[in-house]
Amino acid sequence: MVHKSSSNVPAGTDPIAAALCFYKALKVYPEPKTLINIYDNTVSKDVLEILATMCAKDKELNHKIGGSASGSESGHGVE
Repeated sequence: MVHKSSSNVPAGTDPIAAALCFYKALKVYPEPKTLINIYDNTVSKDVLEILATMCAKDKELNHKIGGSASGSESGHGVE
């Protein structure tokens, strides 16, 4: 799923649309925290910031990834 999402988000694409693709993958991935670690190494910071906002609004997903999804204190954009 990561590869498919990544290939659907070419450089220069709207960062909100890109973040939405990654968010949808997180929702169905059995271990979203693992996927977040992959995103941290492969996804641009602006997209990660939008993704963090989406995750923070989703209480169920936020709980699965281990708490606050603000990203401001953890050093990366999602958790």
